[in-house]
Amino acid sequence: MSGAGAVVSFADLIFHHALSVPAKPAIILADRVVTYDMMAQGILHVEDRIRALGLEPGSLVCISIESPIRTMVLAGALFRLAHPVIIARPDDCLALRLPVGAFLHEAGVSLIPGHRQAVVDDTWFAGERRAQAASPPRGFAHGRDICCVALSSGTTGRSKAISLTVDAFQEWVLNYFSVIGLGAWERLLLLIGPTTNWGFSMAAHALFAGRTLVSAANPREALHMIAVYGADGLAASSLQLRELVREQMREPLPCGSLRLVFTGGGMLSSAAIAEARANLCSSIVNSYGSSEAGSTAFALVDQITGIEGAAGFIAPWMQVEIVDQAGNLLHAGSDGVVRIRASCQGAPYPPGTDNPNFRDGWFYPGDLGRITPEGLLIVTGRTSEVINVGGLKLAPEVIEDILRRHPAVSDVAAFGNMGDDGIEEISIALIAKTPVADSHLIEWCAERGIPLTRVFLVEALPKTVSGKIQRDLLKRQLLNAGTNP
Repeated sequence: MSGAGAVVSFADLIFHHALSVPAKPAIILADRVVTYDMMAQGILHVEDRIRALGLEPGSLVCISIESPIRTMVLAGALFRLAHPVIIARPDDCLALRLPVGAFLHEAGVSLIPGHRQAVVDDTWFAGERRAQAASPPRGFAHGRDICCVALSSGTTGRSKAISLTVDAFQEWVLNYFSVIGLGAWERLLLLIGPTTNWGFSMAAHALFAGRTLVSAANPREALHMIAVYGADGLAASSLQLRELVREQMREPLPCGSLRLVFTGGGMLSSAAIAEARANLCSSIVNSYGSSEAGSTAFALVDQITGIEGAAGFIAPWMQVEIVDQAGNLLHAGSDGVVRIRASCQGAPYPPGTDNPNFRDGWFYPGDLGRITPEGLLIVTGRTSEVINVGGLKLAPEVIEDILRRHPAVSDVAAFGNMGDDGIEEISIALIAKTPVADSHLIEWCAERGIPLTRVFLVEALPKTVSGKIQRDLLKRQLLNAGTNP
């Protein structure tokens, strides 16, 4: 992958497809379609605008654009100019003090002192047609160069930056041929956002393979896009899949074109899987992975349904071990801490940053589990209190800090509990200053990225002598009670 000259990337394949199948749709949105020819032309025009910024070679560039078309065009141009990409909100990059050379965003972002920033509008993508002659790959010179950075909550629920090298990212892109099936789909409805390595690498995979990406803003629009455009593949987190199935059951639309559903980020219950198969598609692949290591284990749900905690069979490109708390390897079939190592593994960013999830060349995802003799990974729990809502990982302390900003909240404790469909849910125990409706708090939290499910009103929170919230005790008290105390 990293022989003489620049390394081949998804951007180079976009230009190849623009020559061989120029009129083929590359990305379809509800209100527009762009072909591979249009993608290539857009990249050529965007390259000029990026060069005009006068960035230092190899500078990290943050993309904060709502449109998936513009996001992937900008990312393709940056790859060809050898600039690492992070797709995130400017505030998140600033909070982590990441060395961002430029912020590319839409109108409305405030001035960021000390940083280059540019408003990306229609003029970035317009201009006279350029020649698209075949040419050698352009961009990163070495496979070990960092090409993209993503934010991951890891085991703490607090954002950390993770980087992938060109070689590692390309492995992710190529591994999807095995995970979701070579030739099994032509139009992929991608509900996973590009702010994660998972979403961005999936989008890059579709464009690398010369397929068509389909995007939707919500479950109803997603069902509409499947019905109208004949999407035959679907990639969604377990939480997104649950919402899509619920919307389909509420008001069905034809989904007969779907041949494959790819999901991950949390294990669905047998009942949820049955509903998804009955209402969307019978062929569902469950994947266990992370922003740090990619797809680690996967399997058709037919093979793992009924096996509690089954995540999938470990991929051949992954080394997975079960160890004790001290890092000592346990015997086969023993329960312990999961750790992962692979050539496509990410690394803390900037290089040299301390991240407790990475130790001695291994990545520790924060899960407990065991491995069967057949190589089936069984996940039995978490090593921390982080709440994993269908792939969205949030520390209870982060949720509590945000809720304490609400004027009606005196004190609060957050905890996770398993929902009926097998996806973890967020509940809170609330000491209120003034009366407040559960529905209001749930909506208020949703606006801030917290999918709150239940609110319990309490008079006091159980705490240790040192003042730490006793979450397990609180959870047992409230959930066993069955109703608000």
